[in-house]
Amino acid sequence: MASPVSHLTAPAEPEEFESPLKILNDAGDWLSPTSWASKIIKYAFGFDPVEVAKQWFMGDWETYAQCSELWKNLGKFCEDLAANIDAGNHELSGTWDGQAADAAFSYFNSLRGNLHDIKGSLDAMGEEYFLTSHGVWASAEAVGQLIGQILDAAATTAITWTAGTMVSFTGVGAVLGYSLGAAELMRMGELWGDLTKTVNALQMRIDAAYGQLSNTSGELASVLNDFPLPGASYNHPAV
Repeated sequence: MASPVSHLTAPAEPEEFESPLKILNDAGDWLSPTSWASKIIKYAFGFDPVEVAKQWFMGDWETYAQCSELWKNLGKFCEDLAANIDAGNHELSGTWDGQAADAAFSYFNSLRGNLHDIKGSLDAMGEEYFLTSHGVWASAEAVGQLIGQILDAAATTAITWTAGTMVSFTGVGAVLGYSLGAAELMRMGELWGDLTKTVNALQMRIDAAYGQLSNTSGELASVLNDFPLPGASYNHPAV
C-alpha cells in the first residue's frame, strides 16, 4: 500500500528562511568601528546595538527550522505504516476466522489508531517548529531594518554635527546643526525602543510555542506508553 521508510530521509535546507545572524551582520556591515557614526552610537547607547541584537538571536536556527520537516516526515512514516497495517488487517480478516482472528484484528486496529494519534502529535510539533523558526527569521528581518535606521540616524547625526562645527562662526549654522543632531539622537532612542518591543514580542511567542510543544510531547509520550502489546502468546488447543 505504501513505503513508510521512503520518508526517513534527512531534511532539506529550509525554504524561504535566512539565518538571523546573517541578516544582522548584513545590517551592520557598513559601520566602521573608527567612523564618526560608530562614535555617535557609543555616545548615544554606551554599547554596540548590532552586537547586542546578535546575542539575542544566537543559535543554530537553520537546523531548528529543519526539525520542522523532520517531525513531519516521521508523521508521514507513521501514516504509511498505519495504512499498511490496516490493509493487511482487512485482507487477513477475509481468510481467518475465530477468536484468535478477532483478537488479532482488534490488536492491529488499535495499533493503526495509535499510529494515527502519533502522526497527529508529530505534525503538531512540526508546525510549532516551523512557526517558531520563521517567527525568529521574520523578527530578525524587522530588527535588521530598525538597526539600519539607527545606523542611518547615527550617520546623519555625525554629518550634522560636523557641519555645525564647520560653520560655527556663523552662530546660526552651529545651532541648526546641533539641534538636528539632537533630534536624530532622540530618534535613535525611539528606534531602539521599537527594536526591544519586537524582540520582547518574539520572546513571548517562543515561550508560548514551547508551552505548546511541552503539551504535545506529553501527549506523544502518553500515546507511546499506551502502545498496544499482545496480552499473551496464543496456544492452539490442537497443538
